[in-house]
Amino acid sequence: MSGLRTAVVGLDGAHFELLEPWIEAGKLPNIERIIETGVSSDLKSVMPPVTSPNWKAYATGKNPGKIGIFWWENIDTDARRVYYPTHRKSQNTEYWELLAEDDPVGVLGVPTTYPPKTLQNGFLVAGAPDGENTDFATPPSVEQELREQFDYRVLLSCRLKDYRERAAEEIIDLIDLRFRAAKQLAKEHDVHFLQVSTFYINSLHHYLWDDEYTLRAWQTIDEHVGDITEIADNVVLMSDHGSNPIHTVFHINTWLEEQGYLSLATGSGNALYRLGINTDRLVRLATRLRIREPAERLAPQWLLNRIPNEHGEFKREQKTEMIDWENTDVIASGQGPIYLTLDRDDEDYESIRRAIIERIESLTSPAGNPVADAVYCGEEVYEGEYTEEAPDLVIDQAHGVHIPGNIGSDDVFTDPKSGWRAENKREGLFAASGPAFGRGSPEPLSILDLAPTLLHLYGHAVPDDMDGTVRADVFAEDSDAATRSVEYTQRDSKDTEIDRIRSVARRIATESANL
Repeated sequence: MSGLRTAVVGLDGAHFELLEPWIEAGKLPNIERIIETGVSSDLKSVMPPVTSPNWKAYATGKNPGKIGIFWWENIDTDARRVYYPTHRKSQNTEYWELLAEDDPVGVLGVPTTYPPKTLQNGFLVAGAPDGENTDFATPPSVEQELREQFDYRVLLSCRLKDYRERAAEEIIDLIDLRFRAAKQLAKEHDVHFLQVSTFYINSLHHYLWDDEYTLRAWQTIDEHVGDITEIADNVVLMSDHGSNPIHTVFHINTWLEEQGYLSLATGSGNALYRLGINTDRLVRLATRLRIREPAERLAPQWLLNRIPNEHGEFKREQKTEMIDWENTDVIASGQGPIYLTLDRDDEDYESIRRAIIERIESLTSPAGNPVADAVYCGEEVYEGEYTEEAPDLVIDQAHGVHIPGNIGSDDVFTDPKSGWRAENKREGLFAASGPAFGRGSPEPLSILDLAPTLLHLYGHAVPDDMDGTVRADVFAEDSDAATRSVEYTQRDSKDTEIDRIRSVARRIATESANL
Protein backbone atom coordinates (compact mmCIF):
# COMPACT_ATOMS: atom_id res chain seq x y z
CA MET A 1 0.00 0.00 0.00
CA SER A 2 1.32 3.46 -0.83
CA GLY A 3 0.33 6.97 0.20
CA LEU A 4 -0.07 8.71 3.54
CA ARG A 5 -2.49 6.55 5.51
CA THR A 6 -2.41 8.43 8.82
CA ALA A 7 -1.09 11.80 9.93
CA VAL A 8 -0.88 12.57 13.65
CA VAL A 9 -0.76 16.26 14.57
CA GLY A 10 0.74 16.81 18.02
CA LEU A 11 -0.37 20.02 19.74
CA ASP A 12 1.45 20.68 22.98
CA GLY A 13 -0.93 21.84 25.73
CA ALA A 14 -4.10 21.75 23.59
CA HIS A 15 -7.56 21.23 25.05
CA PHE A 16 -11.15 22.05 24.21
CA GLU A 17 -11.36 24.53 27.10
CA LEU A 18 -9.39 27.06 25.08
CA LEU A 19 -10.49 26.05 21.58
CA GLU A 20 -14.27 25.65 21.91
CA PRO A 21 -15.13 29.39 21.87
CA TRP A 22 -13.03 29.86 18.73
CA ILE A 23 -14.52 26.75 17.13
CA GLU A 24 -18.06 27.93 17.91
CA ALA A 25 -17.20 31.30 16.36
CA GLY A 26 -16.12 29.57 13.14
CA LYS A 27 -12.46 30.59 13.50
CA LEU A 28 -11.00 27.06 13.34
CA PRO A 29 -13.07 25.40 10.58
CA ASN A 30 -10.72 22.50 9.78
CA ILE A 31 -10.33 21.40 13.39
CA GLU A 32 -14.10 21.76 13.77
CA ARG A 33 -14.63 19.51 10.74
CA ILE A 34 -12.42 16.77 12.20
CA ILE A 35 -14.35 16.87 15.47
CA GLU A 36 -17.75 16.86 13.77
CA THR A 37 -16.99 14.10 11.27
CA GLY A 38 -14.95 11.86 13.55
CA VAL A 39 -14.34 10.91 17.17
CA SER A 40 -13.21 13.29 19.88
CA SER A 41 -12.60 13.00 23.59
CA ASP A 42 -10.37 14.07 26.45
CA LEU A 43 -6.91 12.53 26.51
CA LYS A 44 -5.59 12.02 30.04
CA SER A 45 -1.88 12.63 30.54
CA VAL A 46 0.36 10.72 32.90
CA MET A 47 1.21 12.57 36.09
CA PRO A 48 2.48 15.21 36.28
CA PRO A 49 0.86 16.78 33.17
CA VAL A 50 4.07 18.18 31.67
CA THR A 51 5.78 18.04 28.25
CA SER A 52 8.45 15.79 29.75
CA PRO A 53 7.61 13.00 30.55
CA ASN A 54 4.31 13.00 28.62
CA TRP A 55 5.70 13.09 25.07
CA LYS A 56 7.96 10.20 25.95
CA ALA A 57 5.02 8.33 27.52
CA TYR A 58 3.02 8.94 24.32
CA ALA A 59 5.82 7.74 22.05
CA THR A 60 6.57 4.56 24.02
CA GLY A 61 3.18 3.70 25.49
CA LYS A 62 4.90 3.39 28.87
CA ASN A 63 4.43 5.13 32.21
CA PRO A 64 7.34 7.17 33.64
CA GLY A 65 8.26 4.33 36.01
CA LYS A 66 9.45 2.36 32.98
CA ILE A 67 11.08 5.35 31.31
CA GLY A 68 12.92 6.82 34.30
CA ILE A 69 11.97 10.43 33.50
CA PHE A 70 9.55 12.04 35.96
CA TRP A 71 9.62 15.76 35.10
CA TRP A 72 12.09 18.22 33.59
CA GLU A 73 14.21 17.21 36.56
CA ASN A 74 14.76 14.07 38.59
CA ILE A 75 15.82 14.40 42.21
CA ASP A 76 18.38 11.83 43.33
CA THR A 77 18.22 12.07 47.10
CA ASP A 78 20.96 9.46 47.60
CA ALA A 79 23.47 11.32 45.40
CA ARG A 80 22.09 14.68 46.58
CA ARG A 81 21.60 16.14 43.14
CA VAL A 82 18.91 17.55 40.90
CA TYR A 83 19.37 16.63 37.23
CA TYR A 84 17.65 15.74 33.97
CA PRO A 85 18.44 12.20 32.74
CA THR A 86 19.04 13.09 29.09
CA HIS A 87 20.55 9.68 28.35
CA ARG A 88 17.20 8.00 29.01
CA LYS A 89 15.38 9.81 26.23
CA SER A 90 16.53 7.25 23.65
CA GLN A 91 16.61 4.02 25.62
CA ASN A 92 13.01 2.94 24.94
CA THR A 93 11.58 2.09 21.55
CA GLU A 94 9.09 4.64 20.16
CA TYR A 95 6.13 3.18 18.32
CA TRP A 96 7.07 4.87 15.05
CA GLU A 97 10.34 2.91 15.12
CA LEU A 98 8.22 -0.23 14.97
CA LEU A 99 6.05 1.17 12.18
CA ALA A 100 9.23 1.99 10.24
CA GLU A 101 10.09 -1.72 10.11
CA ASP A 102 7.31 -2.14 7.54
CA ASP A 103 6.35 1.34 6.30
CA PRO A 104 8.15 4.59 5.48
CA VAL A 105 7.65 6.95 8.42
CA GLY A 106 8.15 10.67 8.99
CA VAL A 107 8.42 12.30 12.44
CA LEU A 108 8.96 16.03 12.91
CA GLY A 109 8.91 18.32 15.93
CA VAL A 110 8.17 15.90 18.77
CA PRO A 111 9.66 17.08 22.10
CA THR A 112 12.12 14.78 23.89
CA THR A 113 13.40 13.22 20.63
CA TYR A 114 16.81 14.94 20.65
CA PRO A 115 19.29 13.63 19.70
CA PRO A 116 17.29 12.11 16.83
CA LYS A 117 17.30 8.36 16.34
CA THR A 118 17.80 6.86 12.90
CA LEU A 119 14.65 5.17 11.61
CA GLN A 120 14.88 2.01 9.57
CA ASN A 121 12.76 3.62 6.88
CA GLY A 122 12.03 7.36 6.91
CA PHE A 123 13.15 10.54 8.64
CA LEU A 124 13.11 12.08 12.13
CA VAL A 125 13.45 15.78 12.93
CA ALA A 126 13.76 16.47 16.67
CA GLY A 127 11.66 19.15 18.34
CA ALA A 128 11.81 21.87 20.98
CA PRO A 129 12.23 22.69 23.81
CA ASP A 130 15.06 20.23 24.52
CA GLY A 131 16.40 20.04 20.97
CA GLU A 132 19.21 21.99 19.37
CA ASN A 133 19.67 23.96 16.17
CA THR A 134 22.38 21.53 15.01
CA ASP A 135 22.37 17.76 14.45
CA PHE A 136 18.58 17.74 14.74
CA ALA A 137 17.60 15.39 11.91
CA THR A 138 18.25 11.93 10.54
CA PRO A 139 19.30 11.12 7.93
CA PRO A 140 21.72 14.08 7.78
CA SER A 141 20.59 14.83 4.23
CA VAL A 142 17.19 15.84 5.65
CA GLU A 143 18.81 18.40 7.93
CA GLN A 144 20.80 19.78 5.01
CA GLU A 145 17.62 20.08 2.92
CA LEU A 146 15.73 21.79 5.74
CA ARG A 147 18.51 24.32 6.18
CA GLU A 148 18.82 25.09 2.50
CA GLN A 149 15.14 25.23 1.58
CA PHE A 150 13.50 26.45 4.79
CA ASP A 151 16.26 28.04 6.85
CA TYR A 152 14.96 25.58 9.43
CA ARG A 153 15.56 26.04 13.14
CA VAL A 154 14.35 24.12 16.14
CA LEU A 155 14.57 26.68 18.93
CA LEU A 156 13.07 30.09 19.54
CA SER A 157 15.66 32.89 19.51
CA CYS A 158 14.12 34.95 22.33
CA ARG A 159 11.79 34.42 25.26
CA LEU A 160 8.14 35.42 25.48
CA LYS A 161 8.61 36.75 29.01
CA ASP A 162 11.21 39.23 27.71
CA TYR A 163 10.11 40.07 24.16
CA ARG A 164 6.36 39.51 23.94
CA GLU A 165 5.56 40.67 20.41
CA ARG A 166 8.83 39.61 18.82
CA ALA A 167 8.70 36.13 20.37
CA ALA A 168 4.99 35.66 19.59
CA GLU A 169 5.55 36.53 15.93
CA GLU A 170 8.50 34.15 15.80
CA ILE A 171 6.43 31.36 17.35
CA ILE A 172 3.78 31.77 14.66
CA ASP A 173 6.53 31.63 12.02
CA LEU A 174 8.03 28.51 13.61
CA ILE A 175 4.65 26.77 13.70
CA ASP A 176 4.16 27.56 10.02
CA LEU A 177 7.69 26.36 9.31
CA ARG A 178 7.09 23.01 11.04
CA PHE A 179 4.06 22.21 8.94
CA ARG A 180 5.49 23.41 5.62
CA ALA A 181 8.59 21.30 6.16
CA ALA A 182 6.62 18.25 7.29
CA LYS A 183 4.32 18.35 4.26
CA GLN A 184 7.20 18.62 1.82
CA LEU A 185 9.25 15.87 3.46
CA ALA A 186 6.21 13.59 3.66
CA LYS A 187 5.71 13.96 -0.09
CA GLU A 188 9.38 13.49 -0.98
CA HIS A 189 9.79 10.40 1.19
CA ASP A 190 6.34 9.00 0.30
CA VAL A 191 5.69 8.23 3.95
CA HIS A 192 2.76 6.07 5.04
CA PHE A 193 2.74 7.55 8.54
CA LEU A 194 3.46 11.15 9.53
CA GLN A 195 3.81 12.67 12.99
CA VAL A 196 4.17 16.47 13.03
CA SER A 197 4.17 18.27 16.37
CA THR A 198 4.47 21.84 17.56
CA PHE A 199 5.70 22.62 21.05
CA TYR A 200 5.70 26.42 21.10
CA ILE A 201 1.92 26.73 20.89
CA ASN A 202 1.95 25.86 24.58
CA SER A 203 4.33 28.73 25.31
CA LEU A 204 1.63 31.04 23.99
CA HIS A 205 -0.89 29.30 26.25
CA HIS A 206 1.36 29.80 29.27
CA TYR A 207 2.17 33.45 28.75
CA LEU A 208 -0.74 34.81 26.70
CA TRP A 209 -3.60 32.29 27.13
CA ASP A 210 -6.44 33.43 24.81
CA ASP A 211 -4.62 36.47 23.42
CA GLU A 212 -4.90 37.45 19.74
CA TYR A 213 -1.43 36.04 19.11
CA THR A 214 -2.57 32.67 20.43
CA LEU A 215 -5.59 32.73 18.13
CA ARG A 216 -3.38 33.63 15.15
CA ALA A 217 -1.13 30.68 15.95
CA TRP A 218 -4.12 28.35 16.16
CA GLN A 219 -5.47 29.65 12.86
CA THR A 220 -2.07 28.88 11.31
CA ILE A 221 -2.34 25.35 12.69
CA ASP A 222 -5.91 25.06 11.45
CA GLU A 223 -4.93 26.06 7.91
CA HIS A 224 -2.22 23.40 7.79
CA VAL A 225 -4.54 20.80 9.31
CA GLY A 226 -6.86 21.49 6.38
CA ASP A 227 -4.00 20.78 3.97
CA ILE A 228 -3.14 17.56 5.78
CA THR A 229 -6.73 16.29 5.52
CA GLU A 230 -6.32 16.57 1.74
CA ILE A 231 -3.23 14.33 1.60
CA ALA A 232 -3.84 11.83 4.45
CA ASP A 233 -6.55 9.18 4.66
CA ASN A 234 -6.83 9.61 8.42
CA VAL A 235 -5.93 12.59 10.60
CA VAL A 236 -5.42 12.40 14.36
CA LEU A 237 -5.12 15.45 16.62
CA MET A 238 -3.61 14.89 20.06
CA SER A 239 -1.90 16.74 22.89
CA ASP A 240 0.40 15.78 25.72
CA HIS A 241 -1.75 17.63 28.27
CA GLY A 242 -4.19 20.54 28.41
CA SER A 243 -4.04 24.10 29.77
CA ASN A 244 -6.21 26.25 32.02
CA PRO A 245 -6.02 29.83 33.36
CA ILE A 246 -4.14 30.33 36.63
CA HIS A 247 -5.78 31.85 39.70
CA THR A 248 -3.39 30.51 42.37
CA VAL A 249 0.43 30.24 42.42
CA PHE A 250 1.62 27.90 45.18
CA HIS A 251 5.37 27.94 45.88
CA ILE A 252 5.61 24.47 47.34
CA ASN A 253 9.28 24.57 48.34
CA THR A 254 8.76 27.80 50.25
CA TRP A 255 5.85 26.09 52.02
CA LEU A 256 8.03 23.04 52.76
CA GLU A 257 10.66 25.38 54.18
CA GLU A 258 8.09 27.11 56.40
CA GLN A 259 6.83 23.72 57.60
CA GLY A 260 10.36 22.70 58.59
CA TYR A 261 10.82 19.99 55.96
CA LEU A 262 13.30 21.86 53.72
CA SER A 263 16.43 23.84 54.57
CA LEU A 264 18.45 26.01 52.21
CA ALA A 265 22.22 26.26 52.22
CA THR A 266 23.75 29.29 53.93
CA GLY A 267 23.75 32.28 51.59
CA SER A 268 21.96 30.51 48.74
CA GLY A 269 23.27 32.99 46.18
CA ASN A 270 21.35 35.98 47.53
CA ALA A 271 24.45 38.18 47.44
CA LEU A 272 24.32 38.16 43.63
CA TYR A 273 20.61 38.92 43.75
CA ARG A 274 21.20 41.93 46.00
CA LEU A 275 23.77 43.19 43.49
CA GLY A 276 21.16 43.00 40.73
CA ILE A 277 22.74 40.01 38.99
CA ASN A 278 20.19 37.45 37.85
CA THR A 279 19.67 35.03 34.97
CA ASP A 280 16.81 37.02 33.43
CA ARG A 281 18.90 40.18 33.09
CA LEU A 282 21.84 38.22 31.69
CA VAL A 283 19.64 36.41 29.14
CA ARG A 284 18.11 39.70 27.98
CA LEU A 285 21.56 41.24 27.64
CA ALA A 286 22.96 38.25 25.74
CA THR A 287 19.92 38.22 23.43
CA ARG A 288 20.28 41.94 22.74
CA LEU A 289 23.99 41.44 21.93
CA ARG A 290 23.17 38.34 19.82
CA ILE A 291 25.54 36.17 21.85
CA ARG A 292 22.99 34.11 23.79
CA GLU A 293 23.78 30.71 22.25
CA PRO A 294 27.60 30.92 22.62
CA ALA A 295 27.21 32.41 26.11
CA GLU A 296 24.99 29.54 27.25
CA ARG A 297 27.34 27.04 25.65
CA LEU A 298 30.58 28.45 27.10
CA ALA A 299 29.50 29.58 30.57
CA PRO A 300 30.59 27.02 33.20
CA GLN A 301 27.69 25.17 34.81
CA TRP A 302 28.96 25.84 38.32
CA LEU A 303 28.60 29.57 37.67
CA LEU A 304 25.14 29.28 36.12
CA ASN A 305 24.00 27.26 39.12
CA ARG A 306 24.79 30.16 41.46
CA ILE A 307 22.90 32.89 39.63
CA PRO A 308 19.27 33.39 40.76
CA ASN A 309 16.37 34.46 38.54
CA GLU A 310 14.73 37.89 38.71
CA HIS A 311 12.82 36.88 41.84
CA GLY A 312 15.91 35.59 43.67
CA GLU A 313 14.91 31.98 43.02
CA PHE A 314 16.78 28.90 41.81
CA LYS A 315 15.39 26.13 39.61
CA ARG A 316 16.16 22.65 38.32
CA GLU A 317 19.89 21.77 38.45
CA GLN A 318 20.60 25.00 40.37
CA LYS A 319 18.81 23.54 43.36
CA THR A 320 21.51 20.91 43.89
CA GLU A 321 23.90 23.32 45.60
CA MET A 322 21.25 25.52 47.19
CA ILE A 323 19.74 22.78 49.36
CA ASP A 324 21.05 21.94 52.81
CA TRP A 325 20.67 18.21 52.26
CA GLU A 326 21.71 17.26 55.80
CA ASN A 327 18.75 19.15 57.25
CA THR A 328 16.18 18.51 54.53
CA ASP A 329 13.53 15.77 54.67
CA VAL A 330 11.38 16.80 51.68
CA ILE A 331 12.02 18.59 48.37
CA ALA A 332 9.62 19.15 45.46
CA SER A 333 9.80 19.53 41.71
CA GLY A 334 7.30 21.72 39.90
CA GLN A 335 3.76 20.73 39.03
CA GLY A 336 3.45 17.71 41.30
CA PRO A 337 6.41 15.47 42.20
CA ILE A 338 7.62 15.42 45.81
CA TYR A 339 10.68 13.53 47.10
CA LEU A 340 11.53 12.47 50.64
CA THR A 341 15.25 12.30 51.46
CA LEU A 342 14.67 9.55 54.03
CA ASP A 343 15.14 5.89 53.16
CA ARG A 344 11.83 4.16 52.62
CA ASP A 345 12.53 1.80 55.51
CA ASP A 346 13.22 4.71 57.87
CA GLU A 347 10.82 4.70 60.82
CA ASP A 348 9.79 8.30 60.09
CA TYR A 349 9.29 7.89 56.35
CA GLU A 350 5.65 6.89 56.34
CA SER A 351 4.56 9.33 59.04
CA ILE A 352 6.15 12.26 57.17
CA ARG A 353 4.62 11.15 53.90
CA ARG A 354 1.18 10.84 55.46
CA ALA A 355 1.52 14.28 57.09
CA ILE A 356 2.44 15.87 53.75
CA ILE A 357 -0.58 14.28 52.06
CA GLU A 358 -2.98 15.48 54.75
CA ARG A 359 -1.58 19.01 54.89
CA ILE A 360 -1.53 19.60 51.14
CA GLU A 361 -4.95 18.05 50.53
CA SER A 362 -6.42 20.43 53.12
CA LEU A 363 -4.37 23.47 52.08
CA THR A 364 -6.08 26.47 50.47
CA SER A 365 -4.84 29.78 49.12
CA PRO A 366 -5.65 33.10 50.83
CA ALA A 367 -8.64 33.34 48.47
CA GLY A 368 -9.87 29.94 49.62
CA ASN A 369 -8.85 27.92 46.55
CA PRO A 370 -7.60 24.37 47.20
CA VAL A 371 -4.13 23.69 45.80
CA ALA A 372 -4.72 19.98 45.11
CA ASP A 373 -7.49 17.68 43.99
CA ALA A 374 -5.54 14.81 45.54
CA VAL A 375 -2.03 13.75 46.56
CA TYR A 376 -0.96 10.25 45.53
CA CYS A 377 1.77 7.98 46.80
CA GLY A 378 4.37 7.27 44.13
CA GLU A 379 3.51 3.56 43.98
CA GLU A 380 -0.07 4.49 43.04
CA VAL A 381 1.19 6.39 39.99
CA TYR A 382 4.32 4.61 38.76
CA GLU A 383 5.22 1.03 37.90
CA GLY A 384 8.41 -0.32 36.39
CA GLU A 385 12.15 -0.68 36.80
CA TYR A 386 12.69 2.95 37.86
CA THR A 387 10.14 3.13 40.66
CA GLU A 388 12.93 3.28 43.25
CA GLU A 389 13.92 6.62 41.70
CA ALA A 390 10.34 7.88 41.38
CA PRO A 391 8.82 10.67 43.47
CA ASP A 392 7.47 9.53 46.81
CA LEU A 393 4.33 11.66 46.33
CA VAL A 394 2.63 13.30 43.36
CA ILE A 395 0.20 16.21 43.61
CA ASP A 396 -2.77 16.29 41.26
CA GLN A 397 -2.96 20.08 40.95
CA ALA A 398 -6.39 21.63 41.36
CA HIS A 399 -7.84 23.45 38.37
CA GLY A 400 -6.23 26.88 37.98
CA VAL A 401 -3.28 26.16 40.31
CA HIS A 402 0.32 26.65 39.25
CA ILE A 403 3.02 24.99 41.37
CA PRO A 404 6.54 26.22 40.49
CA GLY A 405 9.44 24.02 41.55
CA ASN A 406 11.85 26.87 42.30
CA ILE A 407 13.41 27.45 45.70
CA GLY A 408 14.09 30.86 47.21
CA SER A 409 10.68 32.53 46.83
CA ASP A 410 9.75 34.80 49.73
CA ASP A 411 6.05 33.93 49.65
CA VAL A 412 4.07 30.72 49.68
CA PHE A 413 1.29 32.20 47.54
CA THR A 414 1.76 34.88 44.89
CA ASP A 415 -0.45 36.63 42.35
CA PRO A 416 -0.30 35.26 38.78
CA LYS A 417 -0.35 38.76 37.28
CA SER A 418 3.24 38.42 36.08
CA GLY A 419 4.74 35.39 34.35
CA TRP A 420 2.52 32.50 33.36
CA ARG A 421 -1.19 33.10 32.79
CA ALA A 422 -2.07 29.44 32.23
CA GLU A 423 -0.93 26.15 33.73
CA ASN A 424 -1.01 22.56 32.49
CA LYS A 425 -3.78 20.15 33.37
CA ARG A 426 -4.23 16.40 32.85
CA GLU A 427 -7.07 16.68 30.34
CA GLY A 428 -5.63 16.96 26.84
CA LEU A 429 -7.24 16.67 23.43
CA PHE A 430 -7.94 13.73 21.13
CA ALA A 431 -9.79 13.91 17.83
CA ALA A 432 -9.57 11.69 14.76
CA SER A 433 -11.31 11.59 11.41
CA GLY A 434 -11.06 9.39 8.32
CA PRO A 435 -12.27 6.02 7.05
CA ALA A 436 -10.56 4.14 9.91
CA PHE A 437 -12.28 6.15 12.64
CA GLY A 438 -15.85 6.26 13.86
CA ARG A 439 -17.95 9.17 15.03
CA GLY A 440 -19.00 10.49 18.42
CA SER A 441 -17.42 10.87 21.84
CA PRO A 442 -15.89 7.75 23.37
CA GLU A 443 -14.80 7.55 26.98
CA PRO A 444 -11.62 9.57 27.66
CA LEU A 445 -8.42 7.95 26.47
CA SER A 446 -5.09 7.72 28.26
CA ILE A 447 -2.09 9.15 26.45
CA LEU A 448 -0.63 5.67 26.92
CA ASP A 449 -3.37 4.24 24.67
CA LEU A 450 -2.25 6.02 21.52
CA ALA A 451 0.91 4.03 20.75
CA PRO A 452 -0.77 0.60 20.91
CA THR A 453 -3.86 1.90 19.12
CA LEU A 454 -1.87 3.32 16.21
CA LEU A 455 0.30 0.21 16.00
CA HIS A 456 -2.85 -1.88 15.77
CA LEU A 457 -4.26 0.43 13.09
CA TYR A 458 -1.23 -0.39 10.95
CA GLY A 459 -1.54 -4.12 11.58
CA HIS A 460 1.55 -4.15 13.77
CA ALA A 461 1.87 -6.31 16.87
CA VAL A 462 1.73 -4.42 20.17
CA PRO A 463 4.68 -4.94 22.55
CA ASP A 464 3.39 -6.48 25.76
CA ASP A 465 5.42 -4.09 27.91
CA MET A 466 3.31 -1.11 26.82
CA ASP A 467 0.97 0.14 29.50
CA GLY A 468 -1.73 1.45 27.19
CA THR A 469 -4.71 -0.35 25.69
CA VAL A 470 -5.79 -0.63 22.06
CA ARG A 471 -8.90 1.55 21.98
CA ALA A 472 -10.98 -0.28 19.38
CA ASP A 473 -13.94 1.95 20.26
CA VAL A 474 -12.40 4.85 18.34
CA PHE A 475 -12.40 2.91 15.07
CA ALA A 476 -15.25 2.72 12.57
CA GLU A 477 -17.36 -0.34 13.37
CA ASP A 478 -16.83 -2.03 10.02
CA SER A 479 -13.14 -1.11 9.69
CA ASP A 480 -10.39 -3.70 9.63
CA ALA A 481 -8.88 -2.25 12.81
CA ALA A 482 -12.16 -2.62 14.70
CA THR A 483 -12.79 -6.22 13.67
CA ARG A 484 -9.23 -7.60 13.74
CA SER A 485 -7.91 -9.17 16.94
CA VAL A 486 -5.07 -7.40 18.69
CA GLU A 487 -1.74 -9.15 18.26
CA TYR A 488 0.87 -8.86 20.99
CA THR A 489 4.59 -9.48 20.92
CA GLN A 490 6.94 -10.03 23.83
CA ARG A 491 9.69 -7.46 24.25
CA ASP A 492 12.24 -7.65 27.02
CA SER A 493 15.42 -5.83 27.95
CA LYS A 494 17.38 -7.93 25.45
CA ASP A 495 15.08 -6.80 22.64
CA THR A 496 15.50 -3.18 23.72
CA GLU A 497 19.29 -3.48 23.72
CA ILE A 498 19.23 -5.07 20.27
CA ASP A 499 17.04 -2.20 19.03
CA ARG A 500 19.51 0.31 20.44
CA ILE A 501 22.48 -1.40 18.77
CA ARG A 502 20.61 -1.59 15.46
CA SER A 503 19.68 2.09 15.70
CA VAL A 504 23.30 3.10 16.31
CA ALA A 505 24.48 0.88 13.46
CA ARG A 506 21.91 2.36 11.06
CA ARG A 507 22.94 5.89 12.00
CA ILE A 508 26.65 5.12 11.47
CA ALA A 509 25.88 3.54 8.10
CA THR A 510 23.73 6.51 7.04
CA GLU A 511 26.27 9.09 8.12
CA SER A 512 29.09 7.17 6.41
CA ALA A 513 27.11 7.08 3.17
CA ASN A 514 26.76 10.84 3.28
CA LEU A 515 30.45 11.60 3.81
